[in-house]
Amino acid sequence: MKYVVNVQNMSPDLDPRSLRDRVKNRDKAVLRDTYYLINPEEKNCKSRRLTLGHTTIYPTGTTTGHSHDDMEEVYYIISGKGIMIVGEDEFKIEQGDALYVPPGVFHTTKQSGNLPLIVVWITCKLEPHEK
Repeated sequence: MKYVVNVQNMSPDLDPRSLRDRVKNRDKAVLRDTYYLINPEEKNCKSRRLTLGHTTIYPTGTTTGHSHDDMEEVYYIISGKGIMIVGEDEFKIEQGDALYVPPGVFHTTKQSGNLPLIVVWITCKLEPHEK
């Protein structure tokens, strides 16, 4: 007998002990942790133009949203589900997806599944003549 269940397809956990319940009355939608793994601004980092980061967006959360005129960016979805807004476009994203964000375009990410959305991202600074 085969029985398969996917946690992403279940109803959200609304128990008073759940993260969703504890954050439902927060004043901002942002609910994420970001770590800069490779950062040219760090004293001992050898990278000159590339930054590598890891972001976890928790259930019901988003990123702050931003744009950067002097960088292009790539996202790779490690796990979870969400929505990526890039300029006027909106994409459903999930594990295994990769997205490119051109310089100067506003972008933000929203978590939409039951599990945290985990993304790895890379930015690359442009040379002044590339802008």
